[in-house]
Amino acid sequence: MRKIGLAVLAAAAAALTSVPSHAEELRVGLAAIATSVDPHFHRAGYNFDLRENVSDALAYANGATGKLEPRLAESWTQPSDTRWVLTLQPEAKFDNGNALGADDVIYSLCRVRNVPGSPGLYTGFIETVANVTDPGDGTLVIETKGADPNLLRNLSYIGIVENPTGAALTYDATTCGNDNWLSTADFNSGAISPGIGNYRVVRFTPDVEIVLERNEGYYGEPAAYDRVTVKVLPDNGARIAALLGGAVDVINAVPINGLETIEAADDLHLTSAPSTLLIFLLADQHDGPTPLVTGTDGKNPFLDPRVRKALNLAINRDELVETVMGGMAQPASQIILEGIFGHNPDLPPYPYDPEQARALLAEAGYPDGFGLVLSAPADRYVNGAQVAQAVTAMLSQIGLQVRLETFPKSVYFTRASDYEFSLYLAGAAADTGEGLSIMLNLAATRDSAKGWGGANRGRYSNPVTDEALAKAQTTLDDAEREALIQAAARQSYEDNGIVPLYHELGVWGVRNGVSFEANSNLLNIFYTARPE
Repeated sequence: MRKIGLAVLAAAAAALTSVPSHAEELRVGLAAIATSVDPHFHRAGYNFDLRENVSDALAYANGATGKLEPRLAESWTQPSDTRWVLTLQPEAKFDNGNALGADDVIYSLCRVRNVPGSPGLYTGFIETVANVTDPGDGTLVIETKGADPNLLRNLSYIGIVENPTGAALTYDATTCGNDNWLSTADFNSGAISPGIGNYRVVRFTPDVEIVLERNEGYYGEPAAYDRVTVKVLPDNGARIAALLGGAVDVINAVPINGLETIEAADDLHLTSAPSTLLIFLLADQHDGPTPLVTGTDGKNPFLDPRVRKALNLAINRDELVETVMGGMAQPASQIILEGIFGHNPDLPPYPYDPEQARALLAEAGYPDGFGLVLSAPADRYVNGAQVAQAVTAMLSQIGLQVRLETFPKSVYFTRASDYEFSLYLAGAAADTGEGLSIMLNLAATRDSAKGWGGANRGRYSNPVTDEALAKAQTTLDDAEREALIQAAARQSYEDNGIVPLYHELGVWGVRNGVSFEANSNLLNIFYTARPE
C-alpha cells in the first residue's frame, strides 16, 4: 500500500503560503454530492457528508479516535443495561429560533421509518430502540429491547429535525401515530431546514452544486469559513484541473494518476486516511432464476457455494491494489478492516487460484462456464470503472462469459435495490467506527423491518451469521461481543457470501493555506477546515 503523509508534504512551502484567495469561502470539488438534503433519505456516503455538516445527531462517532463525542446530547448516563438518559444541549436552536426539544428527537427517530422513495433507510440504527420518552426536564429517556452497547454510535448517524406537528408523539415501531411527515421535496427545495448544524443549506442543485453558509446561531464552536461552495466534478481530470487551476481549494477521491501531479505542485498537498470502506462484489443468492445470467437452464448458479468460492478464487487482489489502485488500498478477504473492532485475524486471505476456480465451476456443473453481466457504478468509487473492467477480465479467465455494464450512481443503487443485477460491485463502510455496523449492513439477512442487510442487495443469508450478530447487538462485554462479530465474519467468509476486493484509502488534494482533515469514513467534513 502506497504511503502518503497526513500533513503538508512540503512544509516549507506551506509555511510561506497565504490563505486562499477567498478566505471567507471554502471551494470544494467532489466526485459526487448528496442525492438529497433530507438527512433521512439515503444511508449512503455522500448523503452522510451533507448530513454531518448541516444536521447534527445526538452524538458524533470520531473515526480517528473511535470515541463518542457529544452533539445535541451534551451528556448521557446508563442507569441500567436497557435504559439511557440523555441531557439535551440547552443552547441548540433551529433556524426559526425554536429550541431543541425531546419531541424533536422522538419525531426524528419515528420519521426514519417513514421516508417514501428512500433507496436505503436508516432503520437499522434504531432497530433495538423499544421506547423514547420526554420527562419534560430537558432530558430524553431511551429504552432498548435488550442491552445495546452501540446505541449512541448508531444514533450518531441520525440527524435531528424539527417536529412540525405541534404535538408530542408516542414512540412506536411504525408511525408513532403520526401522518404528518416532512417531505423530501421540501428539504430539497429549501422550504424546510434539515436540522441544527454548523452550516445551513442555501442552495441545492442535484448533481451540480451545494452552497452552504455558516450557521451563526450554532451552539458549538463556529466553523471557520463563512461559506462553502461544493461543485460536482465527477470526471477525475476535471477535478484535478480545477484544483491545479485555482478554481477549488479541496478535492476528494484523488485518482491514482493524479497523485504525482498534486505532489509536484508547489501550492498543493495531499492528505489521506485509511478507510473502512470495503469495495466488494455481491452475487444474487435469492431462490429462483437470476436476471442477468445465461446458459444455466434457468438455474441461479450463485446458490451453489462452489460457484461463489470460484468467484473469490478468481480475483487477484494484489493486482487490483497495486496495478489498478496504484497502492491506494488494502487487499481484503473479509468485511472488517484490520485494526477495527470485530476483525477476525484467524481468517487467511483468499488465494488467487484460477485453476481451482475453473475446477469448482466444473464440479458445480458448469465446465464451460455461463454467461454473466457484471454491473457497476461508473461514478461512485475511486477508479471504480477500471476496477470493474479488471474484475471482468479476471472472471473471464476462469471460463465465465462476462459482459460489464456500468451506470450512473443516480440510477445504479435504485436498480440494485430492485434486484435487477446478478453480480454487482458496490461499497460499504463501518459507519460507526466498529465492525458490527458493517456486518449488520452487509452480511445480515436483508430485513427492512429490522434495518438489517441494507447493503446486502445480493440477499446472502445464513441463520448462523444472523444469530451471532443478533447476540453481539445485546452483549455488553467487549471481548464477548468481539468474539461474536468474529464468528459471524468467519461464517460469511466460509460461505463465500460476499466477494471482498479491497479497503479503499481516502486521499484529498488540498491547497496550501487550507487545513482539511482526512476522514476515515471518507466523509467530507467542512466545519473542521481552517485557513492556515
